Amino acid sequence: MLDLMQRSSTYLLVSGALAVVFGIVAAFFPIPTALVLVVLWGIYALIDGVLAGVMVFRPEPGQSRGFLILTAVVGIAAGLFAIFQPAMTGVALAWILGVWLLIRGVMEIVSAFSQRATGSRWLLVLGGVLWLIGGWLLIAFPGVAALSIALWLGVLAIIWGIVLLVVGFQVRKAAKEGGPIEGGTLPPPTLPGGPATA
Repeated sequence: MLDLMQRSSTYLLVSGALAVVFGIVAAFFPIPTALVLVVLWGIYALIDGVLAGVMVFRPEPGQSRGFLILTAVVGIAAGLFAIFQPAMTGVALAWILGVWLLIRGVMEIVSAFSQRATGSRWLLVLGGVLWLIGGWLLIAFPGVAALSIALWLGVLAIIWGIVLLVVGFQVRKAAKEGGPIEGGTLPPPTLPGGPATA
């Protein structure tokens, strides 16, 4: 049990340290981070497109061969474009996200004034307005938006890494002391009047 706790604490500490390092890099170097994230997405899209292309020749029952072909072409094209033109892809993704936020904002506001709306209407309206503002900012400043996403990812990674480090040190301390982890299960108490030892 103690050996398992030691291994768990090592995993938590290593994961926390890696998260903090990634967060620092992303926060202080948002441009390279954003480009790397776009390239990684491009690799994923390329692999997904290739797999869809393979499935064209061995479709599952009920799968449309035309849909698989479309998925393969779009995935491969988008993946290659993201890998070789990451800056333009990042701007395009920011545009797409901005349009989605605008649509979401309009839907929130419309639903606030519909007869089937439940709860506080002003909260729905406020949420819709915030979606609209976020969408407008992404469309108006797509480059800045992409950098901001990388920056916020860095900040969140730093916070998450610190949390993992704290938990990892707590687990390691409990393993060394041989006691329960804080918030864990206590050992059963010794009953008085037990059998006498010879």
